[in-house]
Amino acid sequence: MSEYQWKLTIVERNLLLANWRKLMPEAQERILQEAEELMKDLPLADRERLLISLETLQCHTQGGLQQMIQQILSSQLSLMENKLSLYDNRQVLVTS
Repeated sequence: MSEYQWKLTIVERNLLLANWRKLMPEAQERILQEAEELMKDLPLADRERLLISLETLQCHTQGGLQQMIQQILSSQLSLMENKLSLYDNRQVLVTS
């Protein structure tokens, strides 16, 4: 199992609502930091799973953690839009 896979497994388990509620706020913050870090190099399917978990948690958190989740979601959405835009531009160049 690669390093990213075991980290992903731990983060995913901790993002499950039942486990999330048991974590102290400091641990929740650290899990969000790990999730954000992991997303930089994850394959799309793994990234989408994490994003869905974060979206689910967003309505079950408050204050700074909710803002942190929103920031992660926004930055990932922006990144994905940029990648799609680059892909679309390449397609236009290829077909021209």
